[in-house]
Amino acid sequence: MSKSFSRTIFPSVLFCFFLAPAVWAQTRPIAIVGGTLIDGTGRDAVEDAVIVFQNGRIQDVGKRGEVAVPAKAQTIDAKGKTILPGLIDGHCHYWEWIGELHLAYGVTTCPDINNSPTEWIIAQKEGIQKGKIRGPRLWISGHALDGPRPQGMPEQRWQRGSIIIRTEDEARKAVQEHVNKGMDGFKFLERIAPNVAKAAAEEARRLGKPVIGHSVNMFDAIDAGYTSIEHSWAVMFTTIRDEKKRSEVDMARMTGKVGTVEAHTNMEPDQFDRIIKAMLEKDVHWSPAWGTQFRALSPRVAEMKKRELAIVKNPRLSYLPAYNAESIEGYFAGFEKMAPEKRDQLTAAYKLVQEFARRYVAAGGKIHSGSDPGTFLPAYGLHAELELMIDAGFSPLVAIQSASLNVAQAWGKDKDYGSVEKGKVADLVIVRGNVSNDISATQNVETVFMDGKSMDTSFHPNYRNPIPRPLSDRFVTSITQLSPAAVVEGTEAQLKVTGSNFRPSHQVLLNGKKIHSRFVNGRELEIQIPATSAGTHKITIIDPGVAASESNAAYLVVGFK
Repeated sequence: MSKSFSRTIFPSVLFCFFLAPAVWAQTRPIAIVGGTLIDGTGRDAVEDAVIVFQNGRIQDVGKRGEVAVPAKAQTIDAKGKTILPGLIDGHCHYWEWIGELHLAYGVTTCPDINNSPTEWIIAQKEGIQKGKIRGPRLWISGHALDGPRPQGMPEQRWQRGSIIIRTEDEARKAVQEHVNKGMDGFKFLERIAPNVAKAAAEEARRLGKPVIGHSVNMFDAIDAGYTSIEHSWAVMFTTIRDEKKRSEVDMARMTGKVGTVEAHTNMEPDQFDRIIKAMLEKDVHWSPAWGTQFRALSPRVAEMKKRELAIVKNPRLSYLPAYNAESIEGYFAGFEKMAPEKRDQLTAAYKLVQEFARRYVAAGGKIHSGSDPGTFLPAYGLHAELELMIDAGFSPLVAIQSASLNVAQAWGKDKDYGSVEKGKVADLVIVRGNVSNDISATQNVETVFMDGKSMDTSFHPNYRNPIPRPLSDRFVTSITQLSPAAVVEGTEAQLKVTGSNFRPSHQVLLNGKKIHSRFVNGRELEIQIPATSAGTHKITIIDPGVAASESNAAYLVVGFK
């Protein structure tokens, strides 16, 4: 375990004053004195900075000697450290077990894009606001909006929790209902017809809400009025000029015939400038979320893998679902086993994504850094994204802005959040080290203030969310097919199981007894059937760490010799 990681897990507390819970009511000003301030605006760092805040708001900020420290202020010596705005995870998916992770890593705001059921994420937001749940501030979008999937395309897991809109009237109605429930914004998925997406986005803008979306054709999303477009693969698809080829690549990716990283090899970089011009004309932001796909191609890969596995295997985080470790190990293993020529091909595609990012930002574009948890651990993933920003050639100032002010601007929250400026909410993070020299110092979180209140950044092995997520269709594991569906008695056989929501932690049961299985991806497992007598045999899938997780049953016919 790295020294910096151990200090994140067991942070030092400078003052007993800060041991109070998050609901503590501030009675006198606090002044952070010394240290280097990176304020999130992209402006140059301020050496020997002073930040004064009281009652949840920043009262003054500047260099020592230019800002008066109130006589009765509680002072914090930040010499040798860096002060950052509270980090905003630009591609956040909130889960019931991640509250501590976010606070420990200085993430004070989670713009949650796509969550179901909507009533659950509303309850989480309210619970955090009332101090009943430990976690970051939530900006929520609830159920995503999507269109019907094309013929021949299998249902994706995220579509199960989505609201399907087919007409412009349905789109406007869905948007209005979302806003009435208290949503802060919207997540649009890529199967919405262009005219329907445009009607929905127009209604969202009319109601003052941002639209964060996926897209196979970014020009359609830009024309519709999306606020931000997610993922590097949106750029990849949009560069493909031949519509037939674009559809083929789309179908191959969605059916699992081609992996997302490999799909990037179809990119046509001569289209970059055209896309960037269109994005800038409409001030459309972009979240590449490249860590979840490309971090294994980073020169930092060895240290990244070491850190991630140290976190998920930390005994103080034993409450993390087992699939985190298994997904992370499986992700890195896939690249480690890859043929060198294939790896070189993917690296070349990744460099093109980096090139697009550099051109986009140089032209005035705004990037969002975010963790997009899947094969990536929430909260820590945001810091890894910042490292990948540096790998792409950006400065630490730009990297921090991508995880603070840029995101707040997209969500229309920048009046209060996203930067360390006078009058704004006092969301502040103090880290050990100089972020200007080493971006990985952002991970050395020492002190976190949210709404001006000192937050507990330690991990508690008994951490539990008081409002667990109800099991919904979106997350239920299901078997759709066995191949082959019949075998001969007395012989061993290897079968392919297809379905949805498969995880590396899953176990396959034959008539209630565990059999050997291998995780391929979220839609495919390989299983080994032992020699079995003739008859009809029940196959199910369970997650041993999750109650009531058993899938539907599939039946294998075993015939006579």
